[in-house]
Amino acid sequence: MINKYPGNCGTCQEWVAAGAGQAENVGGRWRPYHQQCVPVRTAPPVGAHRGWHDLPVVGFDIEGTENEPTQTRILTAALAYADGTTTTWLIDPGVPIPSEATDIHGITDEMVRSEGRPPRAALAELATAIGKLIADDTPLVAFCAQYDVTALHTELARHGLPPVAWERAVIVDPSILHRQVEPRWYGGRQLGDLCPYYEVDPGTAHDAASDARAAADMAVSIAARHERIARMRPDDLHRAQVTWYAEQGRDLQAYFDRQGRDETVSLEWPLETRRRR
Repeated sequence: MINKYPGNCGTCQEWVAAGAGQAENVGGRWRPYHQQCVPVRTAPPVGAHRGWHDLPVVGFDIEGTENEPTQTRILTAALAYADGTTTTWLIDPGVPIPSEATDIHGITDEMVRSEGRPPRAALAELATAIGKLIADDTPLVAFCAQYDVTALHTELARHGLPPVAWERAVIVDPSILHRQVEPRWYGGRQLGDLCPYYEVDPGTAHDAASDARAAADMAVSIAARHERIARMRPDDLHRAQVTWYAEQGRDLQAYFDRQGRDETVSLEWPLETRRRR
C-alpha cells in the first residue's frame, strides 16, 4: 500500500515523502520504502516430504455477476485437471451483467448471448463433473472456496437441479492454508497477490481457467513447503479447514467490531447457508 506517513526508507535509509513510496510491515513494524527498495518476501523452500500434494488435484473456479454468492449468476466455470487439461463452461444467465462485474472479468452481455450456453444444461454438466471427482475422492481446489461452492449450490437449486454432495467432498482452499501457515502476513491476500510468493503462474486474472489452475498449483506449492499441511489426510485437512476458517472469521469479525463497521463475517465453509451482510 502507498505510505501514508513519511520516514526513512527501511532499506536504503533515505527519506521517503508521504505518498511517494510504499508501506510494508516487516517483522511486525510498518515502515516506508522506495518502490525500488521494497523487500521481496520469499516462501520457505520446497521440502523432500511426501503427502497429498503428490496426488492429482483438480482446480475449480467460477466468475459470476455478483460478489454475493447466494445472489450471483454463474457466467463461466472451469475445472483444471492434473494432466494439464481444462474444461470450461460459458453460460448465458438470462439477466444483464452488471458493468462492475464486466470490469473485473471482462465477460459482456454480447459474449454470453452469442457464445454462452443455457444455464440449466451447462450447470448440470458442471455438477456431474464435480460429482464424479467427489465419488473418486479427488481433492477439489478452490481459492476462497465458499464463494464457488455456495454459488454453484444456489444456482443448481435455482434451476431445479440436484445438489452436489458437498458433505462428501474433499476441498482444499489455498486462501485458508496461507492464513494458517503465514499468520503474520500483512500484504494482499488475493490469488494474484500470493502467486509470486508461492512461485505460481497466475495466468490471466479473473479468467476461470487461469484461476482454477493457479489455485491448484498454489495448494500444491503450500503443501510442498509445509510438511504439517502435506502430511494430513485430505479428509482430515478438509475438516481442519472448517475449523481454521471459523477461527479466522472470528478474528476478522472482532476487527470489524473494533472499527465500528456494520459487517457480519460468515463462519461457514465451504457452503454458506446464510446470506452475507
